[in-house]
Amino acid sequence: MPERNGIKRDILEKEILNRLFRDFIANRCSAKDIERLMHYFDFPSSASHLRQLIQEQLNMEDAEINDPRINDIVSTVDAKLASMLANHKHPEKQRADKLVFWRFAAAAAVLLLIGFSIFWSLQITDRSVETNETPIAKSKEVVPGKNQARLTLYNGEKLEFDKSVGTDKSKYNASLDYSKGRLVYRGQSAEETTRWNLLEVPKAGTFEIELPDGSIVWINANSKLHFPNRFADDERTVKIEGEAFFQVKKDKNRPFKVQAGELNISVLGTSFNVRAYQPAHISTTLVEGLVRLNYHDQQLIMTPGKRAFIDARQVLQLQTVDLESATAWKEGYFYFKDESLYKILQDIANWYDLKVSVEGNLPSGQYSGSMDRNGKLTGLLEILSSVGDLDFELNGNQLKVKQKKK
Repeated sequence: MPERNGIKRDILEKEILNRLFRDFIANRCSAKDIERLMHYFDFPSSASHLRQLIQEQLNMEDAEINDPRINDIVSTVDAKLASMLANHKHPEKQRADKLVFWRFAAAAAVLLLIGFSIFWSLQITDRSVETNETPIAKSKEVVPGKNQARLTLYNGEKLEFDKSVGTDKSKYNASLDYSKGRLVYRGQSAEETTRWNLLEVPKAGTFEIELPDGSIVWINANSKLHFPNRFADDERTVKIEGEAFFQVKKDKNRPFKVQAGELNISVLGTSFNVRAYQPAHISTTLVEGLVRLNYHDQQLIMTPGKRAFIDARQVLQLQTVDLESATAWKEGYFYFKDESLYKILQDIANWYDLKVSVEGNLPSGQYSGSMDRNGKLTGLLEILSSVGDLDFELNGNQLKVKQKKK
């Protein structure tokens, strides 16, 4: 008899979760209900149940429940749900004046965005999705960025790269092999004079390059990487404007140096992110290894999990950070941890190639959360609108931002 009661309780619990999921999709859940749902789906044992609910929600009568493509969707959604849950594990540590960007009330819209975008990308269905019209949705949809860059060689030759193109451009007096979204630059012989190349990634772009020494650099939108046609015998030096993630190949005889404005970064072999869109807001985050920083007459040694930045007094500072904030963009999603709306809008503008103008002042709170960088702009703006109390007016690539009237 106890076992039968246990089975009834399990069935009842599952029915409650099914109802919660339907309410979640319709954005009718309370914060407490969504937290319960997130907690349930954070466990791997719940994957089959989540798979079933996703299939039912998308009316996929023609897809088998064990379709491997459904497994891909579940894995992705599971990861997003886990990320969302992690953002809310310690509410007691959040200051009262901090606003949470990825709050529970916006979660339903984002899950729909993730689920539908995955199905579209896999071409499982061409069925259109009905959505409620909003002032933002009526504008022409702005698509996210893609893999693209322009390389200006030291001799003035310009090469355009796009993900759809793969070619060996060895005729340019250097081995330039571009395929599968990565440019491999092998450089020239030691007899050649060291001269500088320029790799420019525009707004709405991202790019990956392997340098002559085997180090790999991921370059974010609206950024420039200056690198030589060959590295010297005693050191390897590059310059960055914008944002880039470096995975440096170890070479104890030739330290790798990155110049970001007046900040100089020296490493032997390590992984780190550099953000230098503006001289007054340069920072670097170390993922692994050791890094030495020099800024004017100041010097610091960084360890993993630290972010170095220059404060308002021009003092080089260190702080402990969430490493995901430094790596998320190259993995294909936005991740914000206690960030200002100014920084969030800057990242959105770079990725969607927008010109942003602000009427009045932006809210001064801090925001945290994550979302897919391959999603549509309108979905992202709707979340920001509801959470940040903002109104958006989109005209082409002109985005006007202002606070909602009380």
